[in-house]
Amino acid sequence: MVNNGLKENNIRMKFFTEDLYSEYNQKLKIKSIIAKKRSQFQNILIFNSKVFGKVLTLDGVIQITEFDHYGYSEMLSHVPIVAHNSIKKVLIIGGGDGAIAHEVLKHKSIKEIILCEIDKEVINLSKKYLKNINFNSLENSKVKIVIQDASELISNNNFKNYFDLVIVDRPDPIGPGKKLFQKKFYKNINNIISDKGVAVFQTGIPFFQKNELQNTVSFLKLFFQLYGIYLTVVPSYAGGFMALTWASNKIDISQINKKSNTTKLKTLYYSTKIHNSAFILPTWLINTIK
Repeated sequence: MVNNGLKENNIRMKFFTEDLYSEYNQKLKIKSIIAKKRSQFQNILIFNSKVFGKVLTLDGVIQITEFDHYGYSEMLSHVPIVAHNSIKKVLIIGGGDGAIAHEVLKHKSIKEIILCEIDKEVINLSKKYLKNINFNSLENSKVKIVIQDASELISNNNFKNYFDLVIVDRPDPIGPGKKLFQKKFYKNINNIISDKGVAVFQTGIPFFQKNELQNTVSFLKLFFQLYGIYLTVVPSYAGGFMALTWASNKIDISQINKKSNTTKLKTLYYSTKIHNSAFILPTWLINTIK
């Protein structure tokens, strides 16, 4: 167990309490604490929960759980890859737990994955304790781990028009994650994707993070020819369904590529039917982004 001074504010009477929203919170009963550490950037806590298995939290906010991450990691990965059908070079921004890298590696077309994570301690702890989430993807020879602020990496002209897919597994816009929601960030993403490249973004729970979604869509309109929203369900991200946004200049990811073969794709959440239905939005959400 690692213990370097993590504040105990979110751990009350053997419960973890998430206070991401001022008007609403959730708590999970802790079976055991696996690791806790204060890194250069944030408080990291990994614990066992009876309902969700192993849980990773950063600064008191749930990032991923062993039992329900599939709705998140599979939808951020397989939707753009199946729609495109020719993804070779992938950039994962964040994703230090390795779940998305594991999903991306299920596709034989993938030649290279660069995983850019700002916090090396997240990588180290995930390698050690979250093997049932990443299945050793962080050790895969196709995966190159870069410890860097992603906003700096994508401003590098060496990657101009380089990536077929950028997956932005960003945290909420607090702490080091704030830079990943700024106007310049989206402009630089457009700069590093290839001609038929695609980018997908974690964009929060629209019930509680309406402004985050509205701002993201407004920036995508400025820099991309095509963009939109699709939905998924992740129970540990409290507040209803989660909004994922996407952008491209040539590929509409709501349409499955006719040449894609998903028969051998082993998933627990994603399917072609889920792919098609995920882009159907409720009326209130359509009105929110008008």
